[in-house]
This record gives sequence, structure tokens and C-alpha cells, in this order.
Amino acid sequence: MTTLQPKKYFGIVGSNKATVERIYNCFSSKICSKTITSLDDINNSLDAIAYVMDCQSDVHRYNLEHIHRNYPKKSLYVVSNQVSIPMLHHAIKMRVRDVLKMPINNKAINNLAAELNESTNIECYEHTIIPNNYIPSTEEIVSHPLEDLFEIIESHYVDAPSLQQVSTRLNLSPSRISHMFKDLCGIGYCQYILCRRLEESEYLLVEENASITYVSFHVGFSNPSHFCRSFKEHIGLTPSAYIKNEIGIELSCLYQRYQKLRMELLPASEVNHNQLNRSAKFVSGR
Repeated sequence: MTTLQPKKYFGIVGSNKATVERIYNCFSSKICSKTITSLDDINNSLDAIAYVMDCQSDVHRYNLEHIHRNYPKKSLYVVSNQVSIPMLHHAIKMRVRDVLKMPINNKAINNLAAELNESTNIECYEHTIIPNNYIPSTEEIVSHPLEDLFEIIESHYVDAPSLQQVSTRLNLSPSRISHMFKDLCGIGYCQYILCRRLEESEYLLVEENASITYVSFHVGFSNPSHFCRSFKEHIGLTPSAYIKNEIGIELSCLYQRYQKLRMELLPASEVNHNQLNRSAKFVSGR
């Protein structure tokens, strides 16, 4: 006698009911989905979860941590109005498999359906198979007026120029650059510089086994104390605790996905591809 397996769903949960319903309507035609009214309603019928964020806040951070802590075996995705580098970093820590930015297009839905079909028991319809570790090609990444700015940042984030200094090269006013940058990245120019420095510091601490003092000056901090405070505030651990807990090893399997998301978020550039290649080596060498 054949025993039927219980049907599995892609659960969609969030604090804004209207937004959750809108995301459900996007997914339901291709993915067997259902809405969840509360985190307490997460159960065995769900093989994967989409957490919907209409903004970035401490409440959402807490809810993601709650799902990660209490349902570690369920595939977790985030759907958000905004995507920023700090958000992506936190998503990696919470074992988020992917971050989808609203509004969600058909290509993103097809890719998600293909991934769920391969990695879960959720029934998906008319999906298109995509290769593992898919990374978008340069042609698939939309160019942007700030592309030159990211080239400058990658070459000079240690002594990052002010917006006034780069405005002449970009033929844009500092205020215009500031607004465009915030719209593109979800964070301000100075905040991005800080995150870029901290990202580099993680690489140096783990891969190069560099000292905290060396790293702090090498990535542009005025002193080690300032570096340690910033690192703890954004990463959640002091640099020394980060090394001892070998969190770099723990996150390495997801680091390529983080780089993929970063490539999708930022304009295409040769420097970005060089950073991606270096990070791939970082992962494979762990």
C-alpha cells in the first residue's frame, strides 16, 4: 500500500498583511504557496519560508533570527523593498538562501521555482531549470550612471574621496550623487564606504591571518579602537571573537551567494568581477 506524503508548501509570512498577500499572488501560480499569519504558525507543512520585509528595522532582524533559531532546517528566503550591503551580510548569518527585491519579476520567480523544485518537496509549475551557483553575466547586470563611482571606490575606499571630489569626474552634483547612491544601494555613500572597509577586513583577518592593528590601518581606520567598535557594531562580534569562532569558515558556503547578490545590487565593473573571483578563491580555499 502506497502512503501519500503530506503536501509541502512555500510559506509566506510578514507583518504587513497586504504586502504578504501581494507576494503570495506573485508566487502562487508557479509555486505551491500559502500565507502564514504568524511566526507561531510555522509548522511541518512548510518546506521553505519567505519572510516579507516592507522596511529594514530591528523588528525584522529579530524575526529573521527567530526563524533561523527555531526552524534551522527550513529553507529561508527574504523578500524586501530595499536591499543593502549590511542587510545582505545579516542575511548570510541567518542562513538566508536568497534575497528577492520587490517588485519581483517573472525571471526571479522562475529561478526561485527552479531552486525550490530541486532543493525541497514543494510542488512547482512551469519552472525553468537554472544551473547551481548561478552568477549573472555582465550583460545581465544593468549599467548605471554611478558605475564610474564604484570603480573609484574599489580603488580608493581606504582614502575614499568626498562626493565633492568625485562630482567633477561624474559630471553630477554632490547632492545628486548622494540621492542616486542611496536609491541604488539602500544606504548612504559614507555608510557604504564603511561596509566596504569592513568587508575587506574580514578577508584579511580570515584569509591573510593579519593582525587586528595591521588590518585597522590597512583598510583606512584612524586607530584599532575605532576599527574594533565599528566591526562589533556591524558584524556582531569583535575582530578577535570573529577569528576565534571561525565565523568565516561557517559562512564560507554562502559567501558566493552574497557576492552574487552584491553583483546584482551594484553596477557592473571589472573591479567587481575581480572581487568576485577573489572571494570564490577565498571560499574554495577554506
